[in-house]
Amino acid sequence: MAMAALITVSSTALFAQSEGEDDKPLFPTTELAEGAKDATITDSGITARIFQERRPEIDPDDDVPVLQVSVGGKMVLEHVGTASGMAVPTISASIVDIDPTNKSKEVYFSSYTGGAHCCSEVVVATETDKGWVAVPIGSFDGDGDYLQDLNDDGEAEIVTVDNAFLYTFDCYACSAAPLVIKSVRDGKMVDVTTEPRFAKAHREWLRQLENDSDPVERWKSPGFLAGWVAASIRAGEGETAFKQLRKHWNLAADPGEEACVTGGEIESCAAKDRRILKFPERLKLFLDHNGYRF
Repeated sequence: MAMAALITVSSTALFAQSEGEDDKPLFPTTELAEGAKDATITDSGITARIFQERRPEIDPDDDVPVLQVSVGGKMVLEHVGTASGMAVPTISASIVDIDPTNKSKEVYFSSYTGGAHCCSEVVVATETDKGWVAVPIGSFDGDGDYLQDLNDDGEAEIVTVDNAFLYTFDCYACSAAPLVIKSVRDGKMVDVTTEPRFAKAHREWLRQLENDSDPVERWKSPGFLAGWVAASIRAGEGETAFKQLRKHWNLAADPGEEACVTGGEIESCAAKDRRILKFPERLKLFLDHNGYRF
């Protein structure tokens, strides 16, 4: 039962764009086309070159994706990603202002690593007092296009969803998840998800989840409800959402599942900490353990 088919995310899919703009990048972007050996993009004095080639010392069997960043014709950084094993890899680079603490724009680099529903590996190249560095952002489900200027301040954020909610309570396509918002400051990745300036984005995402789900069937889907409650927490509506969940969930038809009351994995849980819990209680335990409190 696909309650909210919103998990294959990209920045253009998270929030609807104007008609006719679906395929237009939000920022100067290049990607490796089929049959091309490399691709480049230049903006604000920065040139990003992307290509893939065999680097035996890194992977003797497959080509690896490579990003090279040049400023004023001089290469200032090279970053080598993870091989996908694909003949036509998904590799892209964007030049965009992410970090307001430095004078230079950043280079956002995404490459697909392969696997079912997974993953696009994201790195941001940024200039620091000690020179250019590659900042690992993470590996996320989707096509790798996670750049979005959520609050229209001219600085991009890296916007995806919390992968912890996928598969945990239901199938992949049956699951919803709250937003995760990341950025870069002073050469380090920072999680800015809970900053007040993004409250509107969380409310819009919550409304989008609700609009894309059946108002009756949603109360039968633990995968949707888990992500919906978490998104409600981020939007400042968590307590109300959890009360609605308790009101609508059919406890009599729920046999419960074994869970670890410490919040850890059941496989490594001590016998004294194991309990049979119904879905609302398991969800509350999961939310608390993952930092979603109301």
